[in-house]
Amino acid sequence: MPPVKVLVADDSGFMRLILQDILQQNNQIEVVGTAHHGKEAFEKTCALKPDVVLLDLMMPEYDGLYAIEHINAHCPTPIVVLSGASSEQMEHIILALEKGAYDFILKPNAGINAKIRQLAPEITRKIIQATQAKRSVLGGLPVKRKNTHPHTFDHVNYEIVLIGASTGGTTAIEQILLQLPSNFPVPVIIAQHMPHSFIESFARRLQQLTELKVTMAAEGMALLPQSIYILPGNCNMVLMQDSLKQIRFKKSEQQFEAYNHPSIDALFFSAASLYHHKAIAVLLSGMGRDGAAGMEALMKQGAYTIAQDEQTATIFGMPKEAIERGAVKKILPIYEIAPFIVSCL
Repeated sequence: MPPVKVLVADDSGFMRLILQDILQQNNQIEVVGTAHHGKEAFEKTCALKPDVVLLDLMMPEYDGLYAIEHINAHCPTPIVVLSGASSEQMEHIILALEKGAYDFILKPNAGINAKIRQLAPEITRKIIQATQAKRSVLGGLPVKRKNTHPHTFDHVNYEIVLIGASTGGTTAIEQILLQLPSNFPVPVIIAQHMPHSFIESFARRLQQLTELKVTMAAEGMALLPQSIYILPGNCNMVLMQDSLKQIRFKKSEQQFEAYNHPSIDALFFSAASLYHHKAIAVLLSGMGRDGAAGMEALMKQGAYTIAQDEQTATIFGMPKEAIERGAVKKILPIYEIAPFIVSCL
């Protein structure tokens, strides 16, 4: 295979040199150019046609968000964001993902020379993985008005909705929540592969999109209707029933081969044993196979299982794995998933 062509964009000349050195040590990667702000990154992406752009967000004059918007509008290219971990930058990263960035890596705040080199395996891995992203969906999803209208639920056929997602999943989750009615009658639990430090920012972002209450799940917390729970990124979380038959969250020490913290499989397996045919499970865009085995267990218990289709998924890995296991009852484009769930209820 020819090497992956990469454009490096960072306002620091020192950082550009370090990143070039890291990338050029991998024979699967070729650095074809550099840029010092977002406008130059956009212009060089259109001219050099790299396979992937490694992009800083916080740059003077034209920032990384400018580059993401213009690149995806004129020359769609997978973008891996490399940014700091301050609260302001976390909000920018969430926005970058919404606008179509493929994935992100947290830049160390101190001892940057040594610590950025420790990230070399993650940087090269995500750059190579980014070449699998579907360019047709890189521009982000069309913005929809949030659904504030209640729906009439005469009889509720299911008791819980479970959603698992990884790379490309944040915007897919937003698309679903935007379309849920303000009186959605059952709890929604989301397992999104994301560093723990980002979960709070992600939850705040989701709360802006829905009238439902968005909360980060915690040990012992009880599940309530009209609520959305985001699993933390520093542990695996399962569901358990207490002595009063109330379903609650519980941390699990069990580790899973596909992914951990949070493991979608951990959530799905525990829900299968509690909800049986009263659960709806959705598997969205993501690299790997987390959630496929758990979805198979849910389907065997009679749950309704849904996978995002290949055309609208940034990365079709996780849905594809579940489909190939025969664990999916319905395959839908992302914009049809929420209305279908409402119709099921």
